[in-house]
Amino acid sequence: MESSGWQTRDERLVVIGGGQAAAQIIDEARRRGYEGGITLVSEEAVLPYQRPPLSKQYLTGLHDQDWLLYRHRSFYERYAVDVRLGRRATAIDRAAQSVTLDDRTVLPYDKLAIATGTRSRLLDLPGADLPNIFSIRTLDDVDRLRVRLAESRSAVIIGGGFIGLETAAMLVQSGLDVTLLAASDRLIPKLVDGEMAGFLLDQHLMHGVSIVLRAEVAELRPLADGAVVVKLADGRVFAGDMVLVGIGAIPNVELAQAAGVECDNGIVVDELARTNDPNIVAAGDCTNHPNPLTGKRLRLETVHNAVEQGRTAGATIAGHELPYIQSPWVWSDQYKLRLQSVGVSEGYDRTVLRGKPADGRFSLFYYRGEDLLAVNCINQPLVFGAVRRILNERIPLHPDEAADPGFDLTRLPLPTATLDFDIPWPSKFEKEQTLVEWGFE
Repeated sequence: MESSGWQTRDERLVVIGGGQAAAQIIDEARRRGYEGGITLVSEEAVLPYQRPPLSKQYLTGLHDQDWLLYRHRSFYERYAVDVRLGRRATAIDRAAQSVTLDDRTVLPYDKLAIATGTRSRLLDLPGADLPNIFSIRTLDDVDRLRVRLAESRSAVIIGGGFIGLETAAMLVQSGLDVTLLAASDRLIPKLVDGEMAGFLLDQHLMHGVSIVLRAEVAELRPLADGAVVVKLADGRVFAGDMVLVGIGAIPNVELAQAAGVECDNGIVVDELARTNDPNIVAAGDCTNHPNPLTGKRLRLETVHNAVEQGRTAGATIAGHELPYIQSPWVWSDQYKLRLQSVGVSEGYDRTVLRGKPADGRFSLFYYRGEDLLAVNCINQPLVFGAVRRILNERIPLHPDEAADPGFDLTRLPLPTATLDFDIPWPSKFEKEQTLVEWGFE
């Protein structure tokens, strides 16, 4: 791509990745004055795009591929980015400071940013490689799935996390018979307590999804018409015209690890996104970072993490310090429900309910003693916005205050009076994400 005016100096930055973190690194580095040349290497043949809608709006055809892009071609042209699509980085030589691609091209670098993301965890079972078994991680995955979807009347989903639940909601609303098999005794076990999990279970059952908990999948078998039979360890069988597997993701760390970059459940970085190599930063789903607010190291697979850590990595490249210190948050849309969760509930010893599940608008607060750890919100965006600030600023919130619907959690200043919905946004996706973060969507 040719520059539209950005003049670059001799220093060179190579960014490896094709998701939000990669795009954000480039954006932040340029915004903060980085004047070196930039090369983006992405294994996929499309510009960096958003992945959460793959299991929702893109799967159902509501939006096309162009809508998924974080930044369009003009962004990369304006910032004089040399974009190498459909190219895979095969080796990093830290001594020579170079990246080798699968076409044997060697790219020298002064700074390197790794944003290689994750890949779908696959079943390791007999029959796992049969046709009509799908995962959702890339555009190609969903394009294949959409072809089969047009021919299908039933589906079996393996996995009770976000991918499984969001896809189940979309498919059952499209008229398919849907069975969801969850290995745990509740849905989204790492994120929600039994009370919230029970509410989500009831919602899916009410919409017609058949859900089997404690389901240990043992084998998959083909049928003559292309359908697949899923057999459980206890002998029960479930058949679908297609099977979707959503059992988690594996961080893509092999490239970094082979180069001697420290890895431990992700690429190990500090609060400035720096690795153990002073010339290499990393950001997004593939990283393991410290979080002083929780006192833990975290590897997160969220848009929020990719955006904020990408900004931090870009700032570091440009010679600025923008520590990534925020309570992690995530959201999920299922039917007319928006689940928003902030914080890390690990180690909680009590929960406090605010609102009534029967009303479809309530929140669950997770405490250890009187210390607030995390909050799940259903259709309560203003509560979510308030507790984000409470957790980020470490403001004490007594359990009795959390449980009292009359207690004003939004006493912290919210941008309601000053928010201008007509301001120019870098992209429609950024506008949507900002409104979600501020609690308006």
